[in-house]
Amino acid sequence: MSQRWLVFVYLSFVLLLPARIFAQTGKLSGYVLDHYSGKPLPGTNIVIKEKNIGVAVDNNGFFILHQIPVGKNVVEISRIGFGSLAQEIEIANGQTVILNFRLKAEVVRFSEVLVTATRENALQNEVAVATEVISRLELQESHSQNIGEVLEFATGVFVKNYGHIGALKTASIRGASENQILILLDGQRLNLAQGTAPDLSDIPLQAIERVEIIRGGNSALYGTDAVGGVINLITRSNTESKPLSGQVTTTAGSFGTRVLEVNFGQKLSKFDYFLAHTYTSSDGDFSIEDSQGRSVKRTNNGLTLNDTFLNVRYTPNSASQISGFVQIHDADRGAPGPISFPSETAIQKDKSWKYNLRYRQQFAARFGLKAQTYFYKFKQNFDDPNPVFPFSSEHKNDVLGFSFQSNWRASDSNEITGGYEFRQDKINSTDVALQRRSNHSIFLQDQIRSSLNQNFEITLVPALRWDKFSDLEVQISPKMGFSLRYLAGFQLNLRGNWGKSFRAPSFNDLYWPAGPFAVGNPDLKPETGSGYDLGFLLNLKRTGYWGFEVNYFNSNLENLIIWRPDANFVFSPENVQVASIKGLESRVSYSDPNDIAHLNLDYTYLDAEDAVNNNQLIYRPKHQLKAELIVSIKQIRMKGGFRFLGKRFTNADNSSLLDSHSLVDIGAAWNQPFKGGNFKIKIAMRNIFDKQIKVIDGFPAPGREVRSSVGFTF
Repeated sequence: MSQRWLVFVYLSFVLLLPARIFAQTGKLSGYVLDHYSGKPLPGTNIVIKEKNIGVAVDNNGFFILHQIPVGKNVVEISRIGFGSLAQEIEIANGQTVILNFRLKAEVVRFSEVLVTATRENALQNEVAVATEVISRLELQESHSQNIGEVLEFATGVFVKNYGHIGALKTASIRGASENQILILLDGQRLNLAQGTAPDLSDIPLQAIERVEIIRGGNSALYGTDAVGGVINLITRSNTESKPLSGQVTTTAGSFGTRVLEVNFGQKLSKFDYFLAHTYTSSDGDFSIEDSQGRSVKRTNNGLTLNDTFLNVRYTPNSASQISGFVQIHDADRGAPGPISFPSETAIQKDKSWKYNLRYRQQFAARFGLKAQTYFYKFKQNFDDPNPVFPFSSEHKNDVLGFSFQSNWRASDSNEITGGYEFRQDKINSTDVALQRRSNHSIFLQDQIRSSLNQNFEITLVPALRWDKFSDLEVQISPKMGFSLRYLAGFQLNLRGNWGKSFRAPSFNDLYWPAGPFAVGNPDLKPETGSGYDLGFLLNLKRTGYWGFEVNYFNSNLENLIIWRPDANFVFSPENVQVASIKGLESRVSYSDPNDIAHLNLDYTYLDAEDAVNNNQLIYRPKHQLKAELIVSIKQIRMKGGFRFLGKRFTNADNSSLLDSHSLVDIGAAWNQPFKGGNFKIKIAMRNIFDKQIKVIDGFPAPGREVRSSVGFTF
């Protein structure tokens, strides 16, 4: 080596040595979680104070901060809707400090964390689809007895109510039928291949942590039945920091209704559990007016319900968790039938057993894994010993499922989610005999983020799903979504989606046995739909907290299955109906700065037509208006609700309809904290003006109903 090169190497070493000394750095990594629930808080900002160093937490709650100067530093953790905290850390050269942080939610939130929209943790105000999250607090303060009643105030949701507290309740979203709405429990599908929509009156509230509603087709992520939207019920787990906690509540109401709710949870080192039982009993009989204006009794509405739920979790560290739940449900109810053909003796018995086991593992900052297996057993008996028209049926549904999902953060701006699902449905029924269906599915979604400048960020969300059924043709469901967010001063999200969805024919549609009145059709094709939506979400602080949301949606549904008679008046299903559905959803919310008053206003316009003859589809109200006002003063919380439901046609030729109606509900709760717990008294009145209404033709709803409850937590 020449002398010149030796001098160059020497000078370089001498000049760079101080830089090496003074540029000594370390790393900080860990997770940011919700203080109470332990759920990840994506989007949280991690900043080293007075240094130009920072990073945002990813969808799994994980962060890693590089190039932190050695010595003492102050790290600040903050997120909109949550409190902030600061902590001093000391880092040696080359050291990686691992710290986990827990943030407490503020009283007023701009955005909830949800999993249903992307199958991963995501902020509600950042996703491309229209969503709504009903929190645990909202469930507790709703004065409702089941999920069906809670959804009556959800944006864009029409609850089909067949009468009393134990009567069938199903949901319609954006003009889709109840069979085209997917109901999930912790991601486990509750829709059965038999073909009847899940009964939302059968789901008590105390086992549910929150409800996530996704409006619009989502078969690209969830497959069959997700034509109009997805409702995911997230179960409760023990979130208390104290070793043992619990709650006991008893409720008495009109029509002989009695409810007892008991739950408790315990944390034992890395293990915790939550156990809840709900008992409901109701005579259910109420007075209605007959066609001649006379007051008569609507009878055979009794209900006896027992629901037991157990959720257990083992969390060895912040990167992994094993959890599972068991739910046993038993309900006996009267089946009064339509008022044109009432039954005094019909009884329906529903029993179900749900077993679910889940595993979550975060292997590194960029790769995570989730796995789930479940077994769902549902048994239904219907018996009417009427001597004139005796009838009896029994249906046994067994469902076995497994899913595997991975999340790979390819870069800071690219996150890929993919997975495989297997499900097997089996039914043994007096109607359709023994039938089986298996389904293999593969799904893939990419979230690609790009900063247009310091104030705007755009996210593209392409997704694709492949479904292979054992008895049907392959279904491919694509989707593309986008989100354009403004990042300075206030929260604005412009968003849109286009996609295709489908619903597989049910066992009842395909295999109904030939008889004098009806026969199935094994050649049916899946119902399919394609559509798009555009909208915006705006949150800002101006003399309080304001939220504005508007969404326009437009979809076309083909091969809709309709049962219609042939020349011999034998009914059979056919792929004959084509529907065109469009509409507008809007929502305004306000919370005052002192958290005293909260106001929500919702309006939905829906135009759902049969594309062949331009008649309105049955039970699709053109107008829905909903309003809620909540006022909290010290220990007293008062709530009022208003619902307007527009006219609904009840037959395909639009020759018969139900009139519009409006209902007003009120309620109040008094909380009295005491050492180690809380005492609460609630009273509520539904339909305070005692209106006689029918949501569904032939099935009148009760008039004025009063409920009062007393409970305490410890």
